Amino acid sequence: MIAFYLSLAALGAAGSALIRQLAAAQARQRAALRPVRVRADGRGSRER
Repeated sequence: MIAFYLSLAALGAAGSALIRQLAAAQARQRAALRPVRVRADGRGSRER
């Protein structure tokens, strides 16, 4: 009976890790699609 609960806990941990990995991959994908802001360096390099 204890082996059943231990395997259930291991399965839950593996599922949690898989969900975390998928969420991280999705966040990287969203970050890649986000437009990059170009920052002026503030030394008068702006064109008029």
